[in-house]
Amino acid sequence: MALGGIAACSTEGDFVSEGVSAGPDSTLTALFPRDVAYTPATTPFRLAYTLTDAEGVPLRELGGPLTFTVSFDGEPIGDPVEVAPHGDGVPRPYLPLPIEFPRPGIYDVETEHDGRRLNSQVQVFPAEEIEQPLVGQDLPPVPTPTTTQAFEVNPICTLNPQCPFHAHDLRDVVGQGTPVAVLLASPAYCSTTVCGPILDLLIDEAEGRDDLLTIHSEVYRNPKGVRDLSEALLAPLPMDYNMPFEPCLFVADGDGQLVARGDIVIDRVEIAEMLDLVS
Repeated sequence: MALGGIAACSTEGDFVSEGVSAGPDSTLTALFPRDVAYTPATTPFRLAYTLTDAEGVPLRELGGPLTFTVSFDGEPIGDPVEVAPHGDGVPRPYLPLPIEFPRPGIYDVETEHDGRRLNSQVQVFPAEEIEQPLVGQDLPPVPTPTTTQAFEVNPICTLNPQCPFHAHDLRDVVGQGTPVAVLLASPAYCSTTVCGPILDLLIDEAEGRDDLLTIHSEVYRNPKGVRDLSEALLAPLPMDYNMPFEPCLFVADGDGQLVARGDIVIDRVEIAEMLDLVS
């Protein structure tokens, strides 16, 4: 899906799988948008990858940590990074690569699996060209539907039963002294199988956190009033943040500064780590 149809989809309904070319063995596959300005330079960032088989289907097991090298014009940037697979509570394992690119351009991302070198490329843009909030920036105070103010979003939550994260409007609480976690996800209408589990995981991990305000935003304003989701209007947060994908978890400190962002797929371990940054 693109804006006016947000996306995080694959042929198997598990993850986004962009630009996969079938081959005889596994392929290193990006689980993030490749057709928009997504990846920034000079900013700490997280790129999610997985391995897919010859038909482009994500592998069910990755077998252990993989070592990534990232290079620009044939020259490595930084040291190799060992990335352990994640998959606690989500359908398929994935590899979250932490990275900070020194400049815009096209980079090679490589790893090795079963004795084969696997390569993927990523285009990196100037940070000012990225429209979504980035780590280190202030999280914009946009409206999020609550049980008392829906902002024409119906339903305000498609989890059944409704999740407990609709008591606060982001505009009223971000930057007001208490850390905030905001999840953009549509459990009933997400074209992957990750939105529902991620919201469930966030419910578990945020339970008992009196030092944290947690908010859930649906993607669509009127999903039941249209024949096809491509015709649905976007809810305020994905519209104002110009989000071309879901799900996405934003975590901001008490001053409203974004300290972590998890896109497309986030397991229980990563969610806990993100929330611990503001504990």
